[in-house]
Amino acid sequence: MYAEILIPQKVGNEKETLTYKIPENTTLEVGQIVKVNLRKKSVFGITWNTNNTEPSFKTLEISEIPDKKPLISKKQIELINWISKYYFCPIHKLIKYFIPKRVFLNKELPKRLKEKAIKLENFSTQKLNSEQQAAFSTITTENKNKFLIHGVTGSGKTEIYSHLSKHCINILDKQVLILVPEISLTPQIIEYFEKSLGIAATVINSKISEGERQLAWENIWNNKSKLVIGSRSAIFAPFQNLGMIIIDEEHDNSYKQDKSPRYSIHQISKKFQELDPTLKVILGSATPSIETAEELKDSTIFLKERFSQTLLPKIEIVDLRDEFKKHNYSIFSERLAEEIRNTLDKKEQAILFLNRRGSASSIVCRDCGYAAKCLKCETPLTYHSKTLQTPTLICHHCGQISKPVSTCPTCKGTNIRFLGIGTQKIEEEVHKAFPQARVLRADKDTTNTKHGFKEIYKKFRNQEADILIGTQMIAKGLHLPNVNLVGVIVADIGLNIPDFRTEERNFQLMTQVSGRAGRTSNEGKVIIQTYNPGHFSLICTKENNYEKFFNYERTQRKLLRNPPFGRLGKLVIENKSLQECQRLTEKIENLLWKYYREEEKTVEKVETINDLEIRSYPAYLARLRGKYRYVILIKTHIDYELIHKLLEKLPKEYIMDSNIKIDIDPISTT
Repeated sequence: MYAEILIPQKVGNEKETLTYKIPENTTLEVGQIVKVNLRKKSVFGITWNTNNTEPSFKTLEISEIPDKKPLISKKQIELINWISKYYFCPIHKLIKYFIPKRVFLNKELPKRLKEKAIKLENFSTQKLNSEQQAAFSTITTENKNKFLIHGVTGSGKTEIYSHLSKHCINILDKQVLILVPEISLTPQIIEYFEKSLGIAATVINSKISEGERQLAWENIWNNKSKLVIGSRSAIFAPFQNLGMIIIDEEHDNSYKQDKSPRYSIHQISKKFQELDPTLKVILGSATPSIETAEELKDSTIFLKERFSQTLLPKIEIVDLRDEFKKHNYSIFSERLAEEIRNTLDKKEQAILFLNRRGSASSIVCRDCGYAAKCLKCETPLTYHSKTLQTPTLICHHCGQISKPVSTCPTCKGTNIRFLGIGTQKIEEEVHKAFPQARVLRADKDTTNTKHGFKEIYKKFRNQEADILIGTQMIAKGLHLPNVNLVGVIVADIGLNIPDFRTEERNFQLMTQVSGRAGRTSNEGKVIIQTYNPGHFSLICTKENNYEKFFNYERTQRKLLRNPPFGRLGKLVIENKSLQECQRLTEKIENLLWKYYREEEKTVEKVETINDLEIRSYPAYLARLRGKYRYVILIKTHIDYELIHKLLEKLPKEYIMDSNIKIDIDPISTT
């Protein structure tokens, strides 16, 4: 007998596995870990396949079989093969998502790790209201296996998830996976579910240690963990009896990975249901993506009222152009400053939101116009006054750090000005305008430690601060009972990005952050400051009118054949030489058109003609980390397999080239 062994490293350009002989009188199952000799070294590998066909070449014998139980199931192997083909990613790169390094190397569990005990007497489940109960009954009794819970912010979607999880675990005796988009949401979700269900949750995200990852993996693999909570990679855990996947805030971009394999949780969950049709998938959001809302329009459950019976917050839009005319040069409009004072007087809490960290977005010379840019990315550097020990300029794309200049390197002038605004700048301005206010700031700079956000969230929840300043991580999912004011400092950031999803993202972000206000007793207030008060996404946010926005956006997508009425594929070509980058882009684009013309000849149906758009253009970040970047966008709206058919014909060296990034179903076209 012979075995195809997968080694978690590149072993050749053509084959993903190597063939080894199975020792006599030894049984070997697919998925088992083995030790083999490779280039005079002993390495671990996974049994990918077995057969009794003797190869034409000389084979070595498997040297050791450390564990008799397969560490990866046949379903997982099928899933890995599919991901590899669908997302053009070598199989050896996928293994780390399915088996932690410590497990793969057959290491003992660290002794410092102990099982977490939850006292059952502490748990309590809230009673569902009529809307929530109807949603629970529909999901548990109907034959459909996929639902969208479309509920306004504060409508109690999490409580429905809790009851569904309890039903799946206690009644059906199956495992439940709850996915959250941000690690920052994990502490709140864990606490909520553990108290509701009375069992310990197994947590998987990028902040846990390798030892914690091993413990989590082993508990799920042994079917000891029934409740699993995590970010997107948790979907690859070794579930033995998975009954339900809950995808909270399903619209969030973080459910799509931006490096190889560039997978989407939505596509992976669809494949899960193909492999196991009994699996239920529940998606939830106050602002569902256009694709999900269209796909699940016949299995959408609406929650139109807040759980606490409070009204949705009153949203005001302040035109910053009028503030400028009134000679108000502060970052706070008169209305926002007034509401912050009222909030502080009433001993309530406020959130100030900005979609950018740092103190200023750029540093310029007012004499000659020089702007400090990253040498590798050619994008403006962001000024940080407090992130490091001294004031610094940081590139948020490649991480380059430099010192702010006091003299212009171009004209030698000293009239240097810091332009723009960041979270650090807001913090400074709050201290000046409201010296009595206790302030916390939550952005990537203040939450980069393992429990950074958890500590900030706990302090704010315990009312140890009056104002929370933050970026996107505070915009969604958080339940902060004493927050009755949300101020959006500048709503215009990101409004002009040339991408068909820009308006959708802005509407979702503004609606989500607005939903943090007035979630318990009082009606909340939201002040959105903008230079574009007539922007359609802001008008729909003010009216809290998802249906109006959806109908408009759906019409636009259909006219332009964008998802969900078409499929996209994107290639990003990178090179240190601009000319070489342009040359390679043109060559690949011509190859794709050539393959399409060949494909056309084999198709009899007339309607497939012209079912393709291919265009190339410089990337939005035209230079990143020292490399020039071009995009080739492929769009099809009839034959959804066409993109794969064309890309699969590309020479292998292009597909394997790390400077040619293939992105199937991209969330951005820039």
